[in-house]
Parts: sequence; structure tokens; C-alpha cells
Amino acid sequence: MGEIDIANLEEGALEEAAELASSAFIPTPLVKAMMNGDGEKQRKGLQKGMKRLLGDATGNVLVARQKTRLVGVMRMVTWPDCQKAAMPLFVVPFAFLAMGRAAINVYKFRKTWGMYDPKQPHWHLDPLCVLPDLQGQGIGSALLMRFCKLVDEQKMDAYLETEQPGNVRLYERFGFKVKETQPVLGVPNWFMWRGAR
Repeated sequence: MGEIDIANLEEGALEEAAELASSAFIPTPLVKAMMNGDGEKQRKGLQKGMKRLLGDATGNVLVARQKTRLVGVMRMVTWPDCQKAAMPLFVVPFAFLAMGRAAINVYKFRKTWGMYDPKQPHWHLDPLCVLPDLQGQGIGSALLMRFCKLVDEQKMDAYLETEQPGNVRLYERFGFKVKETQPVLGVPNWFMWRGAR
């Protein structure tokens, strides 16, 4: 694998980052359940949502590149701004017009995740994703190292959610511990905490 460069998301790369995130997440069980499938229509809908999330000014987005190819994306945000990513109930009818039943699932998913979000200062990692064909090659670890370095420099706690068992082991290697588990849309989810160092 080539050298990985990590930098802030450039203004003109938001669409590319959202496309990467949608490609990484569309095959996962939770996103399939949320989007009512994993076809191109669902991926495009997810890409719109990811563009909104990654473009939100409250978050700091880092990208990983190999040469010029975007290979990973990570968004981190401090509490309480991490709560703002949830879809407010009044938005659901408008989202329903654009997304159909998936809008209700997105609302349920974000509401459940919001219930577990710690109510104390922390850095929140949401999302971290790598191109599907490059997963398991150290790109996610490189992004996580950068995240943990920032968190440790600020002596802050950190928090994340995942619905992929393999990711639980990855996050545990970086000092996260499972705080709670809860099914979301019928899919097991792990809520993980890393104390300040």
C-alpha cells in the first residue's frame, strides 16, 4: 500500500467525500435497513445525507489520500454539537417527500443514537469510512491515530458508535471500550467510550 496523506477536507472535495462515504456504508446492515436496500437509488440518497453531514460547519472533516485518490473520510465534532446531526421531528415530513420511508428510518436511527450520546464534554467520531476495496489496509488506523492524537492533546474523552463487529476490535485497539449495546432498526450497535489520557 502506498503512503497515506491526511489533511482537512478541501472545499471542492465535499461531493467526492460524500460519494466515498455512501459507497463505504451502503453495504452495511444498518444502512441497508435504514435505506430500505442497497441499490444505486439508495446509495444516491445516502450520498445526499453524507454531503449534508460532512458539510456541516460544526464538524471537522479529515480525508486520507493515496497520491491524489481519496481513500478515507473521518468527521469529528465536539459535544454538544454532535447532537445537532440528529434529524428534528419537524423535518421528517419534508425528508419523507425526498426519501420516502427511509426518512422515518433515518429519524429513528439518529434518535436512538442520540439517546446514547454522552451528556458531557467529548469528541465524537461520526463517521469514519474507507473505500470498500481498501478496507483492512491501515487507512482507518491512520485516521484513528490522528483522531486519538488530537483528543489526547486536548485531554478529552471520545465517543463513537458502530454496527460492525470487526470495527469494535479496531476501536478497542485504540483504547475505546464498549459502553452499551443496543439494536437499531433490528441491527446490533455498539456505543464506545475512550476516557481522557
